[in-house]
Amino acid sequence: MNSRVLIVQLSGDFREAWRLREASGAEQYYGHGYILDQLAALAQAHGEAAFLCAQAEPYQEKLPSGATVLGAGGNPYVDPRPVITAIERFAPTHVVVHGPMTPLVRWGMRAGIPTACVMADSFRISWLRRWWRFGRLFQLLNDPAVSLVANHGVNAARHLVDLGVRADKIVPWDFPHVRTPDQFAVRSAPAGPSFELFYIGSVEANKGVGDLIEAVAQLKSRLDLRLRIAGKGHLGQFTTLAQRLGVADRVEFLGLVPNGEVPGMMRAADLVVVPSRHAFSEGLPLTLYEALASRTPTVASDHPMFTGHLRDGDSAAIFPGGNVSALAARIADVLSDPALYARLSEGSAAAWHRMQIPVKWGVMIDRWVRDTPEDRAWLACHSLAGAAAGEVA
Repeated sequence: MNSRVLIVQLSGDFREAWRLREASGAEQYYGHGYILDQLAALAQAHGEAAFLCAQAEPYQEKLPSGATVLGAGGNPYVDPRPVITAIERFAPTHVVVHGPMTPLVRWGMRAGIPTACVMADSFRISWLRRWWRFGRLFQLLNDPAVSLVANHGVNAARHLVDLGVRADKIVPWDFPHVRTPDQFAVRSAPAGPSFELFYIGSVEANKGVGDLIEAVAQLKSRLDLRLRIAGKGHLGQFTTLAQRLGVADRVEFLGLVPNGEVPGMMRAADLVVVPSRHAFSEGLPLTLYEALASRTPTVASDHPMFTGHLRDGDSAAIFPGGNVSALAARIADVLSDPALYARLSEGSAAAWHRMQIPVKWGVMIDRWVRDTPEDRAWLACHSLAGAAAGEVA
């Protein structure tokens, strides 16, 4: 019997991702090409497979690969009806809610079809804000109707346990990483006397972008720094901040850059900075994988999702998230200490390997859809409970 597998995500547009790759071979975001390939493989294996981006303009298009891409023109956090209408029009036999979108999880449960919730999120906000945005999501995830719960990275998966989701239901997942530290030489010292910092990600306050600009301002009398910021978001707000702090000539906003250009930008920089505040709902940012793979030393916050992956003074220079003075101090420490600089570059390989997870996104979804006894056993073995039992054994 053929299946109709539908994956629903809040943002993005996979029709545009497919067009970009067809035109240039490039991808704007890491993993988009992989997802398109895996979607085609799911369609070939199971009958029909589609990816619906909720906020993209309404459309439905079948790609030459056999996969279908859709947009719904709606936001399920505000009004789920346009998204649910698009889901019902596709008539899935299996639905993967790709994000903590409670109304869509409820829809799958009410529809009586196999439902998965696959996330890349942490939820370290007040219980009131968590309830306001996600409602009873974490209780719903324990319902037998939700047959797969997954989160990007082990720490993000463990955080779901803290919120009441059963460990035997939760599978930590990841994308394959084709760029590895083995492809780049260890760096011995920054060139100087001018230094370049590089940031890539969403340009917003809780990602620590303002903290990083303020740190540059604190250091401007001590170090000749240039900061390059790649990504989209509140560019006007942070351009104004740089002007107010007198560092507009030291901060460059690049906008979105193709993912293929990121390794070169990281290698050209003296430091990569990952300054996420604790309030940002990181799972495990792909930027961190890329930074460690590049062998350019990393300055990173102590975000809970990084715990156990990064070791201060060994694989990264770590500072308390949101503490501008501490961030500035760690930047100065690394740039002024060649031995520390070389140690962080050397230690990045071990950190990168610590972050690797055996369960890859496409294989996980394929096994969940097939749902043979062997597939169910594989998913159970790779759940948090199964992995813990294996370690004990």
